[in-house]
Amino acid sequence: MLKYVLAGYFWILFILTTCVLFTWISIVYAYHRLFKPNRTSEACHNVAVAWGRTLFALGPAWTHEVRGRENLPPVDGEPYVMVANHSSTADIWALFLVGGQFRWLSKDAMFRIPLVGQAMRWSGYVSVTRGNKQSQYLAIETSRAWLRKGVSMAFFPEGTRSEDGHVKDFKIGAFRLAQEENVMIIPIVLRGTRDMLVKASGFPKKAHLDIEILPPVRAMQDEDSRSFADRIQKLIANRLAQPAGTTETYSLHSREAIY
Repeated sequence: MLKYVLAGYFWILFILTTCVLFTWISIVYAYHRLFKPNRTSEACHNVAVAWGRTLFALGPAWTHEVRGRENLPPVDGEPYVMVANHSSTADIWALFLVGGQFRWLSKDAMFRIPLVGQAMRWSGYVSVTRGNKQSQYLAIETSRAWLRKGVSMAFFPEGTRSEDGHVKDFKIGAFRLAQEENVMIIPIVLRGTRDMLVKASGFPKKAHLDIEILPPVRAMQDEDSRSFADRIQKLIANRLAQPAGTTETYSLHSREAIY
């Protein structure tokens, strides 16, 4: 019985906050297009962040903790590429808790969701169609353009949600882009989102989200994109296997990753 109550509460909350989001972001978009066109996507992204944080604040018995904020570059510093493990739709809202200006790379299906898709376009998020090489090329080039404007990018390099919670092999696009643009990778470990909202399930659960921001990583000299992606995948997978808050292997892998 409780799971139906939680599910009803969550989806009503989701629909209501999404309607508020769209109303708010429509006003923000119209105002900035008229008076501050260069700040339009930035302002719309800020609204999206507020929406994601509201879902967590009012969500069904959800708690969260963000650790490692000191590993993020200064707000006015160089852009970077965030990469995180992916096991739930809740991962999207979780990264909004990290903060900062960034743009998503997201599958095209997300852009077809009523209201949400339009809000994503106004926020400057990047669409990609799976299996379509032209779409993938355009998505990377759009991401490159954002980085060159000083705006960070966010990727789920597994490409799809993991059904069992284990970190799948990473696709190399985000890592090749980081190498070509000489920007840092910021690895992020997400724990607990799979419990919040299991893939293909409409029933949210009571859960605690732990977001761990690891130290920035650059590719080593002569390291190819495949090896770089595998190294970061191993780093995130090893951290995910450790209880939240442990530090022993964290220090070891941090040194290995940076140097």
